[in-house]
Amino acid sequence: MMKKTVLLACAAFVVGCIILAVGMVKIMPSERTVSVRGLAEREVDADLAVWKLTFSVGDNDLQILRRNVLHQTEIVAKFLEQHGLEKSDYTVMSPEVNDATMNTWSDGGRRTYTYIAKQSILIRSNKVAAVKEASDDTLSLAGSGVSVTSEYDSRVVYEFTRLNEIKPEMIALATQNARLAAEQFARDSGSKVGKIKSASQGLFSIDNAAAGLEEKKNVRVVTTVVYSLKD
Repeated sequence: MMKKTVLLACAAFVVGCIILAVGMVKIMPSERTVSVRGLAEREVDADLAVWKLTFSVGDNDLQILRRNVLHQTEIVAKFLEQHGLEKSDYTVMSPEVNDATMNTWSDGGRRTYTYIAKQSILIRSNKVAAVKEASDDTLSLAGSGVSVTSEYDSRVVYEFTRLNEIKPEMIALATQNARLAAEQFARDSGSKVGKIKSASQGLFSIDNAAAGLEEKKNVRVVTTVVYSLKD
């Protein structure tokens, strides 16, 4: 008799646990959410141009070499100013002079000049159009006897520095686009979009708008937003 009573009590306990579990599922249903991404893009004009203009001068006499470097530097300075740049837009760097006789690998029989000087002028200006115009016209310097060298760091670099000014608007647009994606998903599933559960912002990227169009930039950001769904 005692054994039957114990068995009945255990069975009642198990049934009670099952009923309680079912009741909890009804009281605390699992929350439905949807994770979406929103993209915002904008094309902007570069507001800073950096250009390292370098030319070479050769001679067998150091004094003559020095005079030629100074003379050609004046020619380049006038060239830049003719294209709308001012002295505050560029810096004349210290020249590099190479003595070919000090190079053990140099073939003296084929050497044209004993001394070769490289003079660089660093242009850093927000007059982007003027810098581009000047860089496209370097061939005219050859007509003045200036031999502009083409090196890996001699191309013009265009930058966009006012990212903080457009960040808030772009983040708002990306979030708005994420909301539109969530609403489309909700319509397809017969639901409605609820509150934002969480949101994360990706990194901003700034790339050239197109090859050969470096003075135009494409700014891009993606946000990830998790919304709750409701019936």
